[in-house]
Amino acid sequence: MTGTVQPLWWGRVFTAEGRGGNHTAVLPPGPAGAPHADRAAIAAALNVPDTGFVLDDASGRILMRTFSPVEELAQCVQTSLAAVVALDLPEGVAHPVRHVEGEELHVYREGQVCWARQEADSPARLEEARWPEFVHADPDPHRPPVIVRQARSRVHLGCADAGQLDALQIDPADVLALCAASGTNGLVLAAPLTAGVLRVRVFTTSLAGTEDSATGGAVLDVGRLEARHGVRGDLLAIQGPDAPQQRSHLHLRVAGPHTVELGGRVLTLARGTLELP
Repeated sequence: MTGTVQPLWWGRVFTAEGRGGNHTAVLPPGPAGAPHADRAAIAAALNVPDTGFVLDDASGRILMRTFSPVEELAQCVQTSLAAVVALDLPEGVAHPVRHVEGEELHVYREGQVCWARQEADSPARLEEARWPEFVHADPDPHRPPVIVRQARSRVHLGCADAGQLDALQIDPADVLALCAASGTNGLVLAAPLTAGVLRVRVFTTSLAGTEDSATGGAVLDVGRLEARHGVRGDLLAIQGPDAPQQRSHLHLRVAGPHTVELGGRVLTLARGTLELP
């Protein structure tokens, strides 16, 4: 018996001149009345960091769910940016994108770069955190550890030295234990690299505690935390465990504590179809 043929977009988000970035899949709405099969199983089979399923795109308002090979993500900036490209929505218009359990984003295109800003009545809640013993790096005395509470909460650590951050070897089991104890979904480490450039590393439950190559929501929160310390202007966050030329580039526009935008280049690799059972 033949299954349902489903459109499929495949690309990379947060690339730098076509290099680096995170592989991403987006499944737009299929034929009318044809629901997606088991989304978690599809995401596990595709085996990319984030697979986004567009539930509805009526009148430019996009409702989504996103899955990693391991779990569903309550919020995903990466697939939110990719969806605007996958659906070929027009430039110069802010498109509302919302995950079922997440905060609404407004996403717009500027050429190959897509930008997201969060429209929220109140900022994310911050909690004090302790520096984990397994992170062997010097803390930044001006950036105390915090937990950012929201749809996907994360522990944020400010490191004093980008070289120490690069050298860290972190056991995924330690990350998962930390997240379970703190009720969070990831560990984010950031350090200044050069003027206007941050080195960021993120370890996430969505990849079973291993390191992610690009994490839009985590870096957006890094920008918000920088804004709270008075930083303004354009920032570049370089993320990923790979060789420097293969790392992801995430762009931040910081206008104020509650006015931070995250952008990244979205590269289309293929458009095709996927046969669902």
